[in-house]
Amino acid sequence: MDRNYSIELLKKLSLAFGPSGYEEEVKDIILSELESLTCDVEVDRIGNIVATFGRGEDAHTILYSAHQDEIGFIVNEITADGFLKMWNIGGWSTLTIPSSAILIRTQSGVDRYGVFGQISPHFLKKGEAPTVPHLEDLFVDVGAKTKDEVINVLGINVGDVAVPYTDFVYIPETGIAMSKAFDYRVGVAALLDLAREISSKNMLPKNNVKIAFTVQEEVGIRGADVLSRYVDADTCIVVEGAPADDMPSNSAESQTGVRRGAHVRIFDPTHIASPGLLRKLRAVAKENAIVTQEAIRHGGGTDACYLSRACYGMETIVTGVPTRYAHCHNSVISIDDYEELVKLLAAAAYGL
Repeated sequence: MDRNYSIELLKKLSLAFGPSGYEEEVKDIILSELESLTCDVEVDRIGNIVATFGRGEDAHTILYSAHQDEIGFIVNEITADGFLKMWNIGGWSTLTIPSSAILIRTQSGVDRYGVFGQISPHFLKKGEAPTVPHLEDLFVDVGAKTKDEVINVLGINVGDVAVPYTDFVYIPETGIAMSKAFDYRVGVAALLDLAREISSKNMLPKNNVKIAFTVQEEVGIRGADVLSRYVDADTCIVVEGAPADDMPSNSAESQTGVRRGAHVRIFDPTHIASPGLLRKLRAVAKENAIVTQEAIRHGGGTDACYLSRACYGMETIVTGVPTRYAHCHNSVISIDDYEELVKLLAAAAYGL
């Protein structure tokens, strides 16, 4: 692996504009990266991309999957005095939204900027504490004076979509990266690194390999639902955003920590890891000295919910890179964890 290449790829992908249903910019990056590789590429009608490295019909087939989309917002209303009311695309904690900047893409393709606001503490009654806001009580300030100015000067209309506005930061001394949308552009990057690894070797993997980049995961796992209707594989490894819980506000014992290796999920409410595949992945990790950490999750769900039920069913497991502050404007990952994940995915392709 080329760490500098991976970091630049993560930067490009994380900063790309791609809320659920609007993944075109991300799709273009993926297709550009796959263009020079020795694989067959298909794009279905909903926008899923599948790259195939084939060994033959009789070979065992592994499907890898990561979703392209990120959570975002959609303009729901424009007030008479020029503020925007937003609705969520995917799951947000409203605690993290006030004073955060967003990028709004207009129907003509122009990017506009705004800041989420709410009533200032200065205007609270004496002794009154700020409350957790509801999204419908928040608003976006785009610097406009009237509704007409929003529409006819800035070109913003109801139905325009938005994502967090932030920057990508890499800290070489610690190997930490910070940006938006690591849930789950880091999975997209890992699968592109896997594709480059397979394409650069002189021999094909032990297995047929299908690498899928799905859409609209954050709004109901819709892309994986479509993919599950036609893809056929024996084994499925889902690459997901693994919410890290190693922070002071967590009172329980941490199961997924940054700088502790690749995440391997045993259980969540929508999917139970196939025990046989879990044993195989543990053995592959041990044989190749790959650092992993295992977790049981009480909430959330992934593409595994649908892909494990595709065709005649697939033995399926969820892996990932631990991500602090998932579903917020900024998140934190370790490039060391990322590299351990790519090594695990590659070892599975050649060793399962």
